[in-house]
Amino acid sequence: MSTTSTKKRGLSPAVLNVGPAAAAAAVAAAASADKPAKKPRKKAVTAKSLGLTKDEFDSIKAAPIKRELKRIVKKLAKQVDDDWHDGYEEQAETKGEWFEAIQEPLQAVLDIGVGKKTALLQCNEVLKIVSDSFYDLLACPCRCDTKDDLSEMDKQFELELPWGETATYNASSGYPIDVWSYVWVALLRVHSNLGNLDESLLLQCIKDAHDNMDGAEMIELPGYLYDQDDEKYDICTLDQRDGKNVPSGTKLAHYVNDRASEWKSLPTTKKVHRMRRAIDRRFDGTPERRTRDYHLQYDSDDSYGGGFGYGGGGYGRGRRDCTIM
Repeated sequence: MSTTSTKKRGLSPAVLNVGPAAAAAAVAAAASADKPAKKPRKKAVTAKSLGLTKDEFDSIKAAPIKRELKRIVKKLAKQVDDDWHDGYEEQAETKGEWFEAIQEPLQAVLDIGVGKKTALLQCNEVLKIVSDSFYDLLACPCRCDTKDDLSEMDKQFELELPWGETATYNASSGYPIDVWSYVWVALLRVHSNLGNLDESLLLQCIKDAHDNMDGAEMIELPGYLYDQDDEKYDICTLDQRDGKNVPSGTKLAHYVNDRASEWKSLPTTKKVHRMRRAIDRRFDGTPERRTRDYHLQYDSDDSYGGGFGYGGGGYGRGRRDCTIM
């Protein structure tokens, strides 16, 4: 071994006077010292590590929840693309299907994140997925406003609350943002009160909740876990109070108010969904997908409406400069 090569590896000249095996070991040690230290592997999160059964753990897995809600949004987008004008009834049914689909993941968050006081990260992700799916739904350019449709259909489902024997929350499709906002407040309250709290995670969760609660009618951070059976409960105002046996909100209020500069400076994780393109297939798009007879001129037999296609059995035919209503 040459003196030059040993110096390049940072070896002492004394190494030259030892045997081949010792010299090789010294060279290997010097080479390994030059390599950056490996980062410790993150421990895999399992049902056992969270104190959950397999079924409970599966109920808060992000991928299946995201996949199911995305399936419904894609269904609505296809319906709009197929028949923007006349398909509003089936589109409304799909919107109702979406609202019913959020019950199960929200109940899982209440059962596990609130009731069992575990899996804050996973439950926070579930709530983000539910909220994100709503804004993805709104990005479908339906003929009828999606928020109005949800309000008018007045679909409801009941969430069981993990405090009190008969405590429930009646979720209404007219106030979808309030539904997951209520669950988010409960989740954050419970984990704010824990002794083994990961503050950095909690602050990010507060940031996520704040961004995704925008537009709620009755809840804003730090919020109230109101009792809908309370005689002072008023759906039209933010003048609420906590119900009986709910988790204390004192510590959450401290994080929300006293440490606002910390969580507000964190990056937002809320996505922005651009409105999809709308095609009125009565008059636009490829001929084979038209929902009206394909003509390039006004109806010659139109006896009513001055060329708008109301008369002569040719409703809507050939009108390409219509106003979308």
